[in-house]
Amino acid sequence: MNLARNKNIFHNSHLVPLHGSGTIYNYYTGRFDMTNASELILKPYLYTKNETIHVVQYFKVRVNSTLYASHLGYWSLEQSMASMKIPYPVEARNFMGEKLIVGRCNYTDEKPLPDQDGPSAPGLLDDLLHFLIVRMNGTSLTRYYSKLGFRTYEGAWSGLLGALLDHTVDIALEPVTKQVSGQQEMDFIFPIAETMYNIYIRNKETSSVRDIFLAPFSTRLLICVAIVLVVSAITIVLISNISRTFLKNKSRQIGCSEALIWSTGILCQQGGTCTTSNPAASILVIVCLFFGLITYNAYAAFITSVLSVRVANVGSVSDVLQSPNIKIGYIKNGADQIYLMSTKDIQLNAFYIRGYSEAENLVSSPEEGLARAASQDYAFFAGQRAARSTLKSMSQARGRCVLRELPVHSTRSQLSFPLPRRSPYSRVILIR
Repeated sequence: MNLARNKNIFHNSHLVPLHGSGTIYNYYTGRFDMTNASELILKPYLYTKNETIHVVQYFKVRVNSTLYASHLGYWSLEQSMASMKIPYPVEARNFMGEKLIVGRCNYTDEKPLPDQDGPSAPGLLDDLLHFLIVRMNGTSLTRYYSKLGFRTYEGAWSGLLGALLDHTVDIALEPVTKQVSGQQEMDFIFPIAETMYNIYIRNKETSSVRDIFLAPFSTRLLICVAIVLVVSAITIVLISNISRTFLKNKSRQIGCSEALIWSTGILCQQGGTCTTSNPAASILVIVCLFFGLITYNAYAAFITSVLSVRVANVGSVSDVLQSPNIKIGYIKNGADQIYLMSTKDIQLNAFYIRGYSEAENLVSSPEEGLARAASQDYAFFAGQRAARSTLKSMSQARGRCVLRELPVHSTRSQLSFPLPRRSPYSRVILIR
């Protein structure tokens, strides 16, 4: 019989009202003296007169643990609930020294696995665990797992999160991205930071634009221009000598050096101080000018077309999807792929389908994806924590790694510590 919720009680076939019932409330700051149920002796309390009801509260901190008991007093018709003590609250924050099973990831190195958010600072997590244990008067029992885990295609959870949902551990002391798929099966406490998914692409710097301008100048093109320059210079010298010898032209003779400089000026569209001595030389000058005009117009058209494609501003998921030259990828069979597949965002679904249709663009690790994004026209989708920690290690090992981080704001979420859904410890652990 719950005396705090029932207003009446049947006694000797009579309905006896419980005056003052319902006035008992949870009082978290009070002193509660609990005893092991096997050591509780009620005989010292049974000295009162008849027509009294003695109330004893029994409870357990956790399943298969010690059964505690406390004599709360007695109820009588004259005093009603006046002799009753406040019961031990159901959501009391005192583990009575019982164990709180904590699950953690045992990282053998600083590189996160494909299905993890990334390693956390062990010292900070140790401080948090110490705070919880001292605050709740409990004893910690830590169990380590090789990976954090994720939800598979079949709907089952692996790793530490799988053990959490199997109630093998009470709380996972690893920050987890709070996702919609996990909210249906987990409770999250202590939000410590905000995170999101990002798309990583190569940064188009000034050097990249300079490379675009230099791209048309291949070795073959430069050799052809040099040959035209030499041929035109030789032709000018021959025309000058022939006109002086056979045509008795008394104009100034043009030497090889002067002809070479003149031809170079024509090809560079800079002109010169020399004038042609006959119609043949004038025709040659006109041909060289046409050659230079066609060359520069072709170069300008090439640069314009390339710049319109290469230097287009890519700043969102939509821009990435609309760019035919950018390949799309993510970690194969990892948490990122699961997220893209299960999200309701239309653009992210299109991102997933385009990456899945080109299997060669899928990678097996964050290192591989970020390396491809830095060296190719490749858009890599990854979680912020895992990608940034990987970039940090890559920069230390390989030097400068220039990437653009395109935030996907629709994936913004919080980093929290997970518990099983409707865990009896969720409200106990929360700070109020």
